[in-house]
This record gives sequence, C-alpha cells and structure tokens, in this order.
Amino acid sequence: MTTLDVTTSERPGGVQVALSGELDIATAPKLEDEVRRLEDDGHTLIVIDLRGLEFMDSSGLRALLAADSRARERGARIVLVRGDERIQRVLRITRMDERLELVDDAETLAGAA
Repeated sequence: MTTLDVTTSERPGGVQVALSGELDIATAPKLEDEVRRLEDDGHTLIVIDLRGLEFMDSSGLRALLAADSRARERGARIVLVRGDERIQRVLRITRMDERLELVDDAETLAGAA
C-alpha cells in the first residue's frame, strides 16, 4: 500500500503543502482534498512542494493539473517546487513543465501574493 504525507503550513502570502511519499491513484485524493480545503479557505497562493515525493503517476499529475486549472479560474496561483529527477521527468515527458508554474525553492516566492 502506498502512502502520502501531506503537511500544510502558513507562508508569506499563502500556504505551502509539502508532499512526501508516493502521489498515485491511491493517494491523489488526499492531495485533492487538502487543496480544495485551502481553496475553500480563500488562499490565493498555494505552493505544493514536490521535493519529498518518491513517485508520481498520471493520477498525481492529474491532481496537480486540476488544482492549477481551478486556481487560474479564480485568479489564484498554484506553484510547484521542483521534485527530484524522477518527478521532473514525469513533468517533462508530458510537457507539463511548460504549463505549470515551477520554482527551485519556495524561498524565491517570499512575499509573493
């Protein structure tokens, strides 16, 4: 059974969601629920930190894309902190690295709203 730990913390201008473990068909709903809760709370900047992920499949990618689409519709931002090479490869081969907003570290967003 795969596991995903989701840790949410306040950050300048928004919230940060740190992921660790595996983001796949079994665990993607956990991320989706947390992001929707943060959206419902009115956060306009949600940073999703992928550095702790060991694996991500198409279900995880779909969850990230859905969150990004909803954010754009409401004038908000989803920003992803790049994961390791395995995670970046998934984003590259699907060309989602061209669509999603990616940063090397969350500190580059200090004070961003």
